[in-house]
Amino acid sequence: MRLLDIILPNKRINFFIVTIMMLGILSGSIFLMMLSRADKGNVVLQVQTFFQNVSKGSIDNGLAFRNSLIINYLFVFGIWILGLSIIGIVINIFLTYIKGFLVGFSISSIFLTFGYKGILAALLYSFPSQILNVFIVVVLSVYSIMFTHNLFRIIVSKKGNNRLMLKRYFIILMFCIMISFISSVMEVYLFPNILKLVISFYVA
Repeated sequence: MRLLDIILPNKRINFFIVTIMMLGILSGSIFLMMLSRADKGNVVLQVQTFFQNVSKGSIDNGLAFRNSLIINYLFVFGIWILGLSIIGIVINIFLTYIKGFLVGFSISSIFLTFGYKGILAALLYSFPSQILNVFIVVVLSVYSIMFTHNLFRIIVSKKGNNRLMLKRYFIILMFCIMISFISSVMEVYLFPNILKLVISFYVA
């Protein structure tokens, strides 16, 4: 708990960002249900194709790792850089929502494709790489709001230590870069290998 308090030090901001993330996940799930039958069919086909490619081992791990790392780092650096400005905080809140939306849509797509059997696949998809990705976005968003608040207070009242806050903000960036790298490794090299053990349960 002490470590968590250090990483996520502001309870009000924590609650706000987690709420935005949860709304995004819920919206992603609802959005999938609102798609037309043809669009749902395309989603199901894509999920089935992915599982079949995993089963056959036909996924280019190098390309998949690069794409995963690029997407993760776009969120990391995007949120961090935007947090350096007061205006950017609005975009960061939107990015947090988008991340939740994508996760919710992806998990719901697995359920739509495999029904109750999709519970195991959804767990494999979510843990641990997607949980790490969500955690990273939450941490960065919390600190970006804290940094922006501190910057605004310095501008208005000339009080506060922006150098100390910037140092902490930079340390959080390094932490999130490291965790994002680990997440991509798990997503590309660990998740498919574990999924192969249960793939016959999903692919005929």
